[in-house]
Amino acid sequence: MRKCRLLIVVVAAVCLLAPLDAQQFRQPPPYRILITNDDGVRAPGLAAVAQALQAIGTPIVVAPADNQTGKGHSIITTEPVFRQEVTLVNGLPAIGLTATPASTVNIAIRNIVTPRPDLVVSGVNPGYNFGHSVHMSGTVGAARMAAMLGVPGIAISQAAEVFHKELVFAAEEAIWVARRVKAYGLPPGTFLNVNVPPMPAGGYKGYMITTQAMARGGDESFAEEKNPQGRTVYWNIWKEGGTAAEGTDMWAVANGWVSVTPMSVDGTDRAQFGALKEIFK
Repeated sequence: MRKCRLLIVVVAAVCLLAPLDAQQFRQPPPYRILITNDDGVRAPGLAAVAQALQAIGTPIVVAPADNQTGKGHSIITTEPVFRQEVTLVNGLPAIGLTATPASTVNIAIRNIVTPRPDLVVSGVNPGYNFGHSVHMSGTVGAARMAAMLGVPGIAISQAAEVFHKELVFAAEEAIWVARRVKAYGLPPGTFLNVNVPPMPAGGYKGYMITTQAMARGGDESFAEEKNPQGRTVYWNIWKEGGTAAEGTDMWAVANGWVSVTPMSVDGTDRAQFGALKEIFK
């Protein structure tokens, strides 16, 4: 018995005195976060969220070289995509690609960020992306592409009216949402669409898990004019706003909640199965 105890003590001492890399304790691999957007690699929202997410992981910034607002899920197919190395205003390195947000994420995951990222965060976008607008949003398109490639995605947007003075609040919300995704994950093929309202006097009411409003989320019109060459030109005019039912993304932000809408890459409308089976007998 004494010999057994002595052997245990000797083995324990050897383990304690051995170099750290010779022991079984290993540091977990870094949590790699691909940061992107649709406003371009030099946009302030991109730098802010990349800076903030250093608190929970290693940010890798790959974003469109130029503004790609409203490009939705469009992709690059025939044009060459050029790469440029960029330094953000906060000193973080970044890569700009001459591509749409969806193609930027596609290229980043397949060719640049190896091993592949653990999470993709798109934003912070200056202006809400909710209701029907999610289909036109390049911010949301980037997160959707991540989900299509098997990587959890978060799209985060903020009210345009307070973007410049409250951007730090949206970046903080990005941390809190990303922490939860890091801890609990997301089901395959899904991503989160987050919208941050202006900060109420008493602070945000909290997070509300919302549905997508069946409304556009603003008013769109087109100004018509003649250019110097005499051609008719139309300029898009967008005014954010609108109302929607309680529990939707639009209603939540209008009432001081941070809206978190779970979204899926599966666009199948299963509610029609029964009726359509009868029609197409």
